[in-house]
Amino acid sequence: MKKFLIGLLATVMVLVGSSAQAHVSILPGVSATGSTTTSLTEGQSGYLNFRIGHGCTLEQETLNPKTKTSMVGTHWATKSFSVEVPVVAQGTGTTIPKAAWIPGWKSKVTKDLASGNYIVTWTATSPAFAIPDGPEGDTGAKHYFEFGLGIKWASATAGQKVYFKSVQTCQVDVPGVAAVKKTKTKPAVAAVKARSFDIKVSWDVTDGSGADLVPDLIEHNTAPSVTVLALPVA
Repeated sequence: MKKFLIGLLATVMVLVGSSAQAHVSILPGVSATGSTTTSLTEGQSGYLNFRIGHGCTLEQETLNPKTKTSMVGTHWATKSFSVEVPVVAQGTGTTIPKAAWIPGWKSKVTKDLASGNYIVTWTATSPAFAIPDGPEGDTGAKHYFEFGLGIKWASATAGQKVYFKSVQTCQVDVPGVAAVKKTKTKPAVAAVKARSFDIKVSWDVTDGSGADLVPDLIEHNTAPSVTVLALPVA
């Protein structure tokens, strides 16, 4: 029993230490019995918290029509976040994941019939509830936020490394400009509406290849993962 506890503690330390370096971390939550390790143990029900550490960064060339400067590298608020829950985290295959309720956000749970995986999505109900990249003032700090999920591990899964593919969606707002049309009397100003488009960070790489270096509207990174623990030996 003592050896099991030492090994368990070491495993949890490795999980927390390794995930802290990622932009989406998985943190075990407290189970109904008040245990955090239960949330990572085979055959047990528990909670996982998916923590995002900042917003999205625009990497595709976009020109700001007002300043005439590039918008590459600008940071944007998170308006949607989704997690793919694999079958191994559905108990006997019938446990539907529970999405934490977040004020100002709506949640949706759908099932992909091909893979059997559930997709849990949280979406801000208005721009006012989107998660900013950081506090006002641009002091260098970043906002983080956690999305909670109730799951149940299948039995006999100890030692398995399980990936939870996730997608973070942010909205880029491009300002409008005023178009001036000359007339015989005086210039007429026609307002041009601002436009917006989505950029995504897809945490979906599971083969160890690392970050995606292609500068487009979807950035691909390593999916967050946990290693399932064995039931304690009495």
